[in-house]
Amino acid sequence: MSISSFLSKKFLKSLFFPAHNRGAALPKKLVKLLKKQPGYWDLPELPEIGSPLSQGGLIAKTQKEFSEKFGAKGCFFGVNGASGLIQSAVIAMANPGENILMPRNVHISVIKICAMQNIQPIFFDLDFSSENGHYKPITKNWLENVFKKINFNKKKIVGVILVSPSYHGYAGDLGPLIDLCHQKKLPVLVDEAHGSYFLFCENLNLPKSALISNADLVVHSLHKSLNGLTQTAALWYKGHLVNEQNLIRSINLLQTTSTSSLLLSSCEESIKDWLDKNSLSKYQKRILEAKRIYKKLIQKNIPLIETQDPLKIVLNTSKVGIDGFTADKFFYKNGLIAELPEMMTLTFCLGFANQKDFLNLFEKLWNKLLLNSKKLKSLEVLQSPFKLVEAPEIQIGIAWRSETQSIPFSQSLNKISGDIICPYPPGIPLLVPGEKIDVDRFNWINNQSLCNKDLLNFNIRVIKT
Repeated sequence: MSISSFLSKKFLKSLFFPAHNRGAALPKKLVKLLKKQPGYWDLPELPEIGSPLSQGGLIAKTQKEFSEKFGAKGCFFGVNGASGLIQSAVIAMANPGENILMPRNVHISVIKICAMQNIQPIFFDLDFSSENGHYKPITKNWLENVFKKINFNKKKIVGVILVSPSYHGYAGDLGPLIDLCHQKKLPVLVDEAHGSYFLFCENLNLPKSALISNADLVVHSLHKSLNGLTQTAALWYKGHLVNEQNLIRSINLLQTTSTSSLLLSSCEESIKDWLDKNSLSKYQKRILEAKRIYKKLIQKNIPLIETQDPLKIVLNTSKVGIDGFTADKFFYKNGLIAELPEMMTLTFCLGFANQKDFLNLFEKLWNKLLLNSKKLKSLEVLQSPFKLVEAPEIQIGIAWRSETQSIPFSQSLNKISGDIICPYPPGIPLLVPGEKIDVDRFNWINNQSLCNKDLLNFNIRVIKT
């Protein structure tokens, strides 16, 4: 089968990204554009259109309008995914050799840019649920304890990264965290890839958007949590702690010089769609419907985990002795395609299409899964082996460029990693270059590999000694 043939394959129910649900919730103007003669819209950077960094043109005009609408200093569209804009934001905050404070659940794109630019990550651990293996939202008290562990006179930190909401939809109150960082004159980058729509729904009892909470830099994935095409994203900035020219130079460094006119149009239309009263009303109804779906599934005794994002249905498969990977294979085989399998859970993304038929289908397949799956006596997730605050033993850029050898992970105990170990999804690294594979981390990663095929009998690059 060719790629093009597979792209037209029908699934019974697509509960994965992008959130437009295979076109069902794409903005009307974009649908109209796609119905034109194939390739008709594939234009170069004509003066009338410009680019995300142009002073004039349609893109610059729209970005300025969006900035003014949300009280931001600037808005930049991106066509390299949220990853590209997150990386641009990181190097706008830090020069090579400087330190950025970040949580353990940062996306792999952050680690990659740190390795490329030799920016030093200072990691802080997060509160952890032993019941489902998920990180909990960070609180002000937790961040205060992190700050107490850092000697700011010895270890100069130039910025802080926060992730909210998480892949599963966990989100806390960002305002106090950002205020705490600002008191220390530290700019804050929030990876809000999974929470773009929070910006438009202040009346639905959802977490407050990072942009409204005065983060200095906010990155939205327009395909994960709005209704844009894959690879579309937006970066917002405000405040005075990040130099605007540094940010523009950083975006220019990483952004392709051949930005897709279709993807740029999708950036514009996916945001405009939510600024239209009729469309917004429709999407808000979908969000309320998602909340009702959750409540009805709970009433049917289906073990779900509550998060702050109603569009994520997180199934706690471990409650019935089934790991998330086994459950995922079963649902996939039956045409219900989830987004994220893990040892204890399986996450489905409802997106912005009508999902009224989801409830009965999900219940039917869940009951079938219970009848046909072998139950394990116990499933448990090991506590993560991280200290509250720690940095790699060797600078990440040096470790990445060091001479290495590839060995089976089973032989890597007490070695220094020259590799990034990162199952995808969710794209959160378990190990980064420069970190030592001590016995606790060795056992923890082995525990992760019990079900995750990405970590089964894998090799790792370690630094030669």
